Amino acid sequence: MSKCKLIEQNYYHEVIEEQHLTSKIDHPFISTLVFSFQDSNYLYMIHDIMSGGDLRYWYIQKKTFIEKECKFFMACIILGLEYLHSNKIIHRDLKPENILVGKSGYIKISDFGIAKQLDNEPDEEIVEVSGSPGYMSPEAIFKEKQSYVSDFFSLGVICYEMMMKKRPYIGKNRQEIKDKMSKEQAKIKKEEIPKGWSPEIADFINKLLIKDPKNRLGYKGFSEIKFHPWLRYYDWKLTYLKREKAPFIPPKRIISSEENAIVNRKDSNSKKYMKIKQSDLYQTAFVNFQYFNRYSLKCREKVQKYVNPHDFYDEIEKKEQAFKMIASKIDDEAKKVKEENKKRVSSVSPLQAVKTKIFNTKNVRPSRKVSCQFGEYCFQEQNKVNLNPIKVNIKGDSSEKK
Repeated sequence: MSKCKLIEQNYYHEVIEEQHLTSKIDHPFISTLVFSFQDSNYLYMIHDIMSGGDLRYWYIQKKTFIEKECKFFMACIILGLEYLHSNKIIHRDLKPENILVGKSGYIKISDFGIAKQLDNEPDEEIVEVSGSPGYMSPEAIFKEKQSYVSDFFSLGVICYEMMMKKRPYIGKNRQEIKDKMSKEQAKIKKEEIPKGWSPEIADFINKLLIKDPKNRLGYKGFSEIKFHPWLRYYDWKLTYLKREKAPFIPPKRIISSEENAIVNRKDSNSKKYMKIKQSDLYQTAFVNFQYFNRYSLKCREKVQKYVNPHDFYDEIEKKEQAFKMIASKIDDEAKKVKEENKKRVSSVSPLQAVKTKIFNTKNVRPSRKVSCQFGEYCFQEQNKVNLNPIKVNIKGDSSEKK
């Protein structure tokens, strides 16, 4: 992401907020921020690889879903939303494009660009128009107070589209969708239920699409959703632990990292952006953008092939240098131990060795001098394990004895 463009469009607050939120999130059904960094012109956010595309892609490719697949996707999204809401986070932009599919068929919620974290308890609400018009809740479109139940309306739209192959409110722009919402309540009738789908899912969708948030399914909590007749006997634990085989597994596609790692870099040094780059805001807005988690060092080398952050790997470099210092200390200690083992003299005293002419040479180097209270002793290694004493200089006596 170009820093100059973010500042020019006044969108840098949202990017920083997204990085801040995703750095605190850790859940199997939410896209994990592995690490983020920057160079002199761009910001980079590295997330989990989801090679199966997004739900929108499969809406187009697959065209039809079965109820079992729909239930599995809804269960994964519900578990992800439950985690977000427990951490006081409203996603506000739930749509098929932001539901990523992994190679195993499990999904992850992504794109927290307009997500909000409430500071207080659920009494706090948001009054702000944001999101994708086709998936926005009525309270968002009509500029009313939004809360956690706004995400449940978007969930209902995704489920509706998966079942009916269209959205409940269709319009060319936000105003047309707003007009349709004000005139009618979207509802799936019994005669409209496609073949192979149960009446329970139709009731589930209808209750999620209720315009009044206080009457919407989920207003009283996630237990209201989980104990709906459509999901009452669903094994949530099995899905959370990913021990259930996904009913839909995307076909294996060979993805070449060299081909797919495309970085769109335009000339950020143009005259248009020079004033922005010289501003104080450009220097201070992204100071704390770096983030590193437990996977950072592992994937850094792969990322480095496709981006060229000259001077913004400081934190990673510090960690790597720390690891190298620890490794070098361990190596030094190991060398010292080896040297001490080599220098270590046998427990037999030198004087006793002279008398018995036997000495163990495993830990003594050839032609080694050993000092003791009686003087210096020089030993020379023989072909066998024994040593033959050569000379002994006794203190106070200049004579040499064998």
